[in-house]
Amino acid sequence: MMSRMRCAAAALFALTAAAAAAPRAQPATVTALFDTYLQGKPDEAVRRAAALDDLGSFRVQYIGETPGWIGAGPDAPRRRAAAAAFLLEVTHARLEEDWGRFTDLIEWTCEQMRTNGPPTPFERAWDIASVSLAGRARARVWLLGEFAVLPHQLPRRRPPAARGRGPSNNANASPMHLMHALERFPDDPELRLARIVAWTWGRDQEPVRNVSEHHTLASFDWRPPQFEALVSFQPLFDDPAVGAEALIRAGLIRAASGDLDGALRAYVMAQAKAADPTRRYLAFFLAGRALDALGRTGEAIQQFEKALEILPSAESAVIALADLEFAGERREAAAARLATRFGETVRTDDPGRLVGYGSYMRWPELRDAMRREAVR
Repeated sequence: MMSRMRCAAAALFALTAAAAAAPRAQPATVTALFDTYLQGKPDEAVRRAAALDDLGSFRVQYIGETPGWIGAGPDAPRRRAAAAAFLLEVTHARLEEDWGRFTDLIEWTCEQMRTNGPPTPFERAWDIASVSLAGRARARVWLLGEFAVLPHQLPRRRPPAARGRGPSNNANASPMHLMHALERFPDDPELRLARIVAWTWGRDQEPVRNVSEHHTLASFDWRPPQFEALVSFQPLFDDPAVGAEALIRAGLIRAASGDLDGALRAYVMAQAKAADPTRRYLAFFLAGRALDALGRTGEAIQQFEKALEILPSAESAVIALADLEFAGERREAAAARLATRFGETVRTDDPGRLVGYGSYMRWPELRDAMRREAVR
């Protein structure tokens, strides 16, 4: 008996010692994740990177090892595109809490592309996608600089403190990421629209992500939406790519100022121009909101129903429509609509909820466009 117990104890000790001696699995290196992304498995690469506990090590590796990895293969442009696209997708995965820890990596990557030859279709797709992510953070200063102006405006006069010395008095400490993109693609309608939309941020009560209250209040002048933006939106109204959204954005400014009839006209015009589902949905959904505010309930219901024909599970229109139905004579229909809606998976890309974050409402579409260009 004692012999069997000693054998069992010895076996347990051996197993414990072996487990202690076995090397622990180490997180994949950034370059290994690049390889996974480049091999056509972007979702796997992003999932593994998003789960990393040590974001500091990721940042150090990205800056230190990316250039060598790009030059290690026969197709440097394709590898550079894979690394850049991977960074944006990881940023998206960690955006809600860690946006501020990725901005310098994004701008570093942007600089690498700007200094490695003429503009490319991938760089354009990457720029538009990166601006989309900045929209979720409403990072106006990071995109445009501290002294941003609209395209038709003269440069702003800088206060004396901005012309002093020292880091706190830097004339423009912002990287002006969007303005760099416009220098490379000056006629791109998506970037031109994004510039105007970003200019309007800071003129409402929505905070900037990952920025302290003190910094926010010191950096922005808090004013209501200004009609100056309408001057810059107007030249884009007839653009086949962004005309519908320019009209939608102009309508939002008019609605915020109390001009509901003007807003409704803009939304109706956008309905005839919008080609992609996100913008088409918004044109009908926002028309419904304007009509509801004008007391034209029956017409509002029709607009919400048309919006849901485009994106059937969009929560914003489901709730707006059910609210009007419940207030009228269609309470059973409203209850059934809500019961069905909340039994489904909630959309995380509802344009009615995300319209205040610029092109972020179209992130899946912009990410896919970037992926396509990365593998060409």
